[in-house]
Amino acid sequence: MNRERYLTTGEFAKIAGVTKHTLFHYDKIGLFRPEVTLENGYRYYSLTQLDEFDVIFMLRELDMPLNEISAYLARRSPGALAELLHEEDRLIGERLRRLRTMRQWVRQKAAVVERARALEPGTIALSSSPERSMLCTPFTPTDATGKQAAAAFSQTASQLYREADRRQLKSPYGFGGLLPQAEALAGRCDAYSHIYLLFDGLLPGARPRPAGRYLTTCYQGRFEDLPPVYRRILDYAQENSVPLIGCFYEDLLLDGLAVPGESQFLIQISIQTTL
Repeated sequence: MNRERYLTTGEFAKIAGVTKHTLFHYDKIGLFRPEVTLENGYRYYSLTQLDEFDVIFMLRELDMPLNEISAYLARRSPGALAELLHEEDRLIGERLRRLRTMRQWVRQKAAVVERARALEPGTIALSSSPERSMLCTPFTPTDATGKQAAAAFSQTASQLYREADRRQLKSPYGFGGLLPQAEALAGRCDAYSHIYLLFDGLLPGARPRPAGRYLTTCYQGRFEDLPPVYRRILDYAQENSVPLIGCFYEDLLLDGLAVPGESQFLIQISIQTTL
C-alpha cells in the first residue's frame, strides 16, 4: 500500500469535519467503509472518498435516515444519483424557505417587542399608523362565560393558526380581535366579529388595516379586565370630540413569550379616526 495516497481515520475525520467515532460507527454498520483495512485493524481512506462522504453527511443534515442512505448506496448509479440530487435540491429549497420565514419572524418580533417597551400603559393618544394586513376568520360570540367562552375563542384561533401555517405565514403579534363599536358601547368586550393575525405591510388575500390616524391606548393585564379600558377610550373620544371609524382593533403586543403571566400581557386597543 502506498501510504502517501491514503489518509488515516484521524486525518480523514479532520478534513471531513466529523469525529473518528462517527467514521468507526459508519464502518460498523456498513454505511461507509475505509478503502483499506490492514490486518492490524488500521483503517485508511482515499481522497476520492471525500465526495462520497460529503453526500452522506449532507443527507444526514437533511434528516434522511441511515437505512435510507444505505439503501441508496447499495443501488448507486449515475441515474440514481441524479434522482437523489434533484430530490435533495427540492428539500433544501423547502428548508431555505422555512429559514427565511423564521428569520423574518425573528426580526419582526424583535421590532414589535422594542416598540412595546416604549409604550406607556394607560395613556390615550392619537397616533399615525402605516397600512397593515390581517389574516381574519369570523368569530361568533356566545352567551357562555369563563372556560366555555375561552374554549370557543381557542377553537376559532386554532383554525386561523392552521390556515396561516398552510400559507407559510407567521405573525410577530399574538391573536387579535375586531370589536364593533356597538359591542364596546354595550360593555360586551369579548363579542368580537373576527379574530385575526396581524402582519406589517401588505399581504395578498388578507384584510387590510388602513393607514391613518388612530386613537390608541395600551393596557397591561388580562383580557377579561378590558371593559373599563374600552369605557375610558370611548369617554375620551366623546369628551374630546374625536370621531371614530369602524371597529376597535385589539392587539396582543407582549404575550407569554415575553412576560411571565397573563397579568403582565400588554394589549393595545386602537380605532381609526378622521382627525
